[in-house]
Amino acid sequence: MSCNNRKVTKSLLPSASGRAGEVLIIMDKNQWQETPGQGFKKLLQEDTPGLPQSEPLFDVVNIPQQAFSELFRIHRNIIITNISPSAEKFGINVEYNKWANPQMVITIVAKTRSDFMEIFDENNQKILSLLFKAENVRLTKRYKKYAEQPIIKKVEQRTGVHLTIPKGYSYDVDTNNFIWISHETSQMIQGLFIYYYDYKDSTDFTLDKLIKSRDKYLKLYVPGENRGSHMATELQVFPTFRSYKMNESYTAEVRGLWKVEGDFMGGPFVSVSQIDEKRNRIVTVEGFVYAPKYDKRNYVRELEAILHSMEFVKEKPKQKAK
Repeated sequence: MSCNNRKVTKSLLPSASGRAGEVLIIMDKNQWQETPGQGFKKLLQEDTPGLPQSEPLFDVVNIPQQAFSELFRIHRNIIITNISPSAEKFGINVEYNKWANPQMVITIVAKTRSDFMEIFDENNQKILSLLFKAENVRLTKRYKKYAEQPIIKKVEQRTGVHLTIPKGYSYDVDTNNFIWISHETSQMIQGLFIYYYDYKDSTDFTLDKLIKSRDKYLKLYVPGENRGSHMATELQVFPTFRSYKMNESYTAEVRGLWKVEGDFMGGPFVSVSQIDEKRNRIVTVEGFVYAPKYDKRNYVRELEAILHSMEFVKEKPKQKAK
């Protein structure tokens, strides 16, 4: 697999087209209906984890090679396949901003279908990772351009945590160790929670303890509309856990569904937790979505881009709520 960052001046390129989470696959119809196409469908249309209903990881559109005109070349995510006995070089090549900005183009070349599937099977998780990263980078750049600076600075001063928060969010709840920020429209609610507590040992990062800490703070600070109701973790569909490095720090991710005890509201959430070593505490930043009439995948990914911007700042946070 090779990568090529083109040096074309961005101003000379048209803006990329296509919806968030959409991928064009350039492949002849007969190949699309057989093994090569089935490989892409299985990879990209698998259910997105942590959602209350079935939504694919990506929306896939197949375009035959002969129909791949300039109209389609400015799409945000393109995968071009070339399976031909006359192919001289085979493998995978990745290019950025080839015909539009921001854009990623992945080209896979093979002499036979068997060779193609061998290349695909060896690299399918890399392809998936590249697509996720490209979508995240686009959101992050947009958020930095249209950042809600007053809220960002307030969060930094109050918590010692930096998040790149885009315009449209409001500052709703502020206590000693819990902050609630939200973006609400007539269609949905996207909420952000920031909470922190003392770090004791590595067992604090088990899924069970992270969920218990989550439910503790939600019961205290996130009431429902009915008296005595509050947000909680839905355990009928148990949350998932994974760990990885983010900004060179160990990160625990929990993904699942939330509900309101004593009410009928619910939806997906995703949280990331890290150790703030200088302050000896665990910091959790969480995003949740309430959109009962709409698909939720892209709303969750918008929140993930905010979560992944988390950094600890040097300023000492104020301990008393205003």
